[in-house]
Amino acid sequence: MSSPPSSDSVSSADSSRDTPAIAAVRELLKETLRIVTSDNRVFLGTFVGTDQLLNILMVNTEEYLLSSEESTGRYVGQVMIPWRLITQVEAPLRSRDEQGRRHNQNGGGLYM
Repeated sequence: MSSPPSSDSVSSADSSRDTPAIAAVRELLKETLRIVTSDNRVFLGTFVGTDQLLNILMVNTEEYLLSSEESTGRYVGQVMIPWRLITQVEAPLRSRDEQGRRHNQNGGGLYM
């Protein structure tokens, strides 16, 4: 009876078959994203994946209302945002150094 493949061998095999689009999404894993939805909400949290329908899964998320005069958000924790509600996705600008490490281009600020 053989042992199951290790997660390292599975992930490296999967990443070798990635299309450029999948590779770009994989680069965003564990990044802070700002997602705007069609019902005037903004979610700011850590991107951890998608499901087969391309709904977005985020953790450590805060929700803000665009139409609200108050700029205070509420902590919602883990959320799954349906793809059909998403109107905009923003991520920090990143550049790579000679060793391939990613760095913020705008001094660590997000989106603005």
